[in-house]
Amino acid sequence: MSNKAIAVMIGERFTLARINEGLEQTELAEKAGVNVSTVQSLESGKRSVGLEKIIAILRALDKLHELDNFIPAPPIRAASLLTTKNQLRKRVRKIKSQNQESTQPFAWRRIIKTEE
Repeated sequence: MSNKAIAVMIGERFTLARINEGLEQTELAEKAGVNVSTVQSLESGKRSVGLEKIIAILRALDKLHELDNFIPAPPIRAASLLTTKNQLRKRVRKIKSQNQESTQPFAWRRIIKTEE
């Protein structure tokens, strides 16, 4: 479906919700605190309506709870639980003070035997 077709479909659903509540467009607009042209634009799907106005209309229709069906809260991914507050993990480095610089040459901690 195109974006336009989806806007028309959503508008039709708003129209049905308004009719089911027994409201005229003017009554819904007054109850939601928006212009009648906003309700008409939303129901026709011809013109974009701001998100805050859509929320106001949903509230006036007593359908605000339907947003959970529309966009449910995403589950927490297991990977995001590995870090505290989703902060990136940082590598811990030991900082040498200027007075404690190593004076001994490099030496292996373990002797590796080679076959002869």
